[in-house]
Amino acid sequence: MFERDLVISGKHATYTKFLVNEANIFKRYIDVYMNGAILGFLYGRKVEKDKESSDKASIFADAFAKERMRCDFIYRLVMLLDDSITVENRVDRAFRDDSKGEEDEDHKANLQLFYSYVLGGIEVLYEKFIEDCTTKEDYINRMYEVVSEFKEEIDGVEYNNRIKEAIEKY
Repeated sequence: MFERDLVISGKHATYTKFLVNEANIFKRYIDVYMNGAILGFLYGRKVEKDKESSDKASIFADAFAKERMRCDFIYRLVMLLDDSITVENRVDRAFRDDSKGEEDEDHKANLQLFYSYVLGGIEVLYEKFIEDCTTKEDYINRMYEVVSEFKEEIDGVEYNNRIKEAIEKY
């Protein structure tokens, strides 16, 4: 897992390039990928691959090698918290299925689920930075707004209640 090059395609490649090259919100595509996974999960946004556009953005294996611990952590966290299967099966999904190898159907399904959150998160990021932003100052101000809103959500009662509910389930 996270040992090969990954090609993001379609509109999500366009969005990734925008976030790195034009908006300068992130320095690397891998940063968009990791944040996309987290935001996709937190916003409950799962999206399928876009097949309409031919644009491509590559994340090379060496980037994954440098960020392997973070990528593994994010992947396992999403697999443990996604409630589309029973609690008992979540541990298998997070820790055991990937040891079966890339050809295993369970592992493929898990990666597909994770990638759907990544793509959903990339859309969330793009949507937050596309509207009314044209200058570097606009992007900086929007970044401040996004981070402030996110902090308020994390500090908020609703978020803390969701964490408490998740802990009580275990």
